[in-house]
Amino acid sequence: MLHWLLAQGHTQLIVCHLNHGLRGRESGQDAAFVRRLAKGLGLVCEIRRADAAEYGEKHRMSVETAGRILRHAFFGEMAVKHGARVIYLAHHADDQAETILAHLCRGAGLSGASGMAQETEFISRGQRFLFVRPLLNWRRAEIDGYVREHGLSFREDSSNRSRGPRRNRLRHEALPLLSEIFERDVAPIIARCGQLAARDDAALWGLALRLCDEHLLPDGGLKITPCLKAESAAVLSRLLRWWLVESLKLYDLGHAEIEHALTMLQPGGPAKINLPGGYHLRRKAGRLWVQSPA
Repeated sequence: MLHWLLAQGHTQLIVCHLNHGLRGRESGQDAAFVRRLAKGLGLVCEIRRADAAEYGEKHRMSVETAGRILRHAFFGEMAVKHGARVIYLAHHADDQAETILAHLCRGAGLSGASGMAQETEFISRGQRFLFVRPLLNWRRAEIDGYVREHGLSFREDSSNRSRGPRRNRLRHEALPLLSEIFERDVAPIIARCGQLAARDDAALWGLALRLCDEHLLPDGGLKITPCLKAESAAVLSRLLRWWLVESLKLYDLGHAEIEHALTMLQPGGPAKINLPGGYHLRRKAGRLWVQSPA
């Protein structure tokens, strides 16, 4: 990706590498390779070491999730330091297929089935940045061909060949098996499904946000009208999610809480439900509002 970005005229780049501390000496060699590469290209290089395993154990999450959180925090910090607004990530089309398949197996809706977006807004230290994935439509084979064509040196993470992490098993076992069963390469087909899901999800969000604008009250509550109650659950769930999470900043809400909130708009639905953090969602006199903890 670095070589391709430079070829496209992006010369003011900051090379960032986070050593997750998972592969001992090999991890250190990766960092040294990145440093030499950046120096040879005359680019500023930022390298840091973090203990992803320790972070994951402390916060009760997988090493993969811990690594992603630590990377994003590091990238955001470096973007603030260097006054950058765009963060380039090297995800490709095969990564996209794995992501969509993983999300579907977890019971995701359209948003999850959409996979990764070409551009995603990211907030760090109170500032907004843009994650951009310029290689998202490139197959891994195309990237390998580009590397060979230009004679580029590279290092490959040996843990990618391990059958341990769930993501690796999707890559090495599930996707090849699905391709064998359907007698075709399923990765681009899954990616195409993601594009269709993203299109439909965007349309539903558009309807939800317009409806929210029409029903949002000056005090932050939500007006309940026959028009609102007649809307589909697909639109209303998104409206409630935006209102509660984005507008009122109740970030601990998940799928179950949003689905429970939906019942308040149904005939005979509850007038009060509990929310995480001691908050309550209440309905009275044709409006919804959130009651703060006592």
